[in-house]
Amino acid sequence: MKTKFLLPVSLLLVLAACQNAPKPAAAPPPAQTAAAVASADPFWPADGIFQAKGRTSSWAGFRAKNVQRRMLFAQQVAQDQDGIVFVGDSITEGWHTLAQDFAGLPLKAVNRGIGGDTTPNLLYRLQADVLDLHPRALIVLIGTNDLGEHTSPADIADNLRAFHEKIRAAYPNIPIAWCLVMPRKGDDTYPQRIHALNELITQIAATDPRVTVCDTFTPLALPDGSSKPEDFNPDRLHLNAAGYAVWLSALSPILSGWNLSAK
Repeated sequence: MKTKFLLPVSLLLVLAACQNAPKPAAAPPPAQTAAAVASADPFWPADGIFQAKGRTSSWAGFRAKNVQRRMLFAQQVAQDQDGIVFVGDSITEGWHTLAQDFAGLPLKAVNRGIGGDTTPNLLYRLQADVLDLHPRALIVLIGTNDLGEHTSPADIADNLRAFHEKIRAAYPNIPIAWCLVMPRKGDDTYPQRIHALNELITQIAATDPRVTVCDTFTPLALPDGSSKPEDFNPDRLHLNAAGYAVWLSALSPILSGWNLSAK
């Protein structure tokens, strides 16, 4: 006859508790580094560092907007060859009637604006979004978002000089219309900083006989240097239809004077 081996009651309780204990939660995956996140974006430097002064937009939606627009640009490279390329930020992107407004010219108008853009990202994307299109002419409007990021006018101008040098290295003779930074409503320092930046843009343009300054400040500004409410959306930064009509009026005689012809 076999004798049954009985465990002490206290040990049985311990074993039961171990069996019913909840399993430890799985460890969370390691957090991605900033460089890893950046490297997953084909339109961003792999190390997240731009070779320019100042910073890119702090707007939370900028990275997604940049990807969206640059994917569209990449799809349109073939059809956008040999045109008049407009490059800049949301004010350029928002010119939705651009093609129709310049339909009378012998060359197509190509929109390469990205909402929120600043000069560091513009320099980074210049080759793919502008130079690879073999532009016959170029319209530039950039800088207000750099001021919004509190980059100094002097640092913005240094980026713009580098921008101009890259253009001229690739295309020594194409005409350029350089638009002055438009007025905006905001903190009281904007009029002074915009004026300082526009003075520097004018100086850069004066070094190149193929650059024409387009005054997109004066006709849109109130006497205090802020933006006219009738030409802007309620944010007093982005143009409304009336504001785009003002820009069109400022640009049209410049483009017509270039005597561009289709190939």
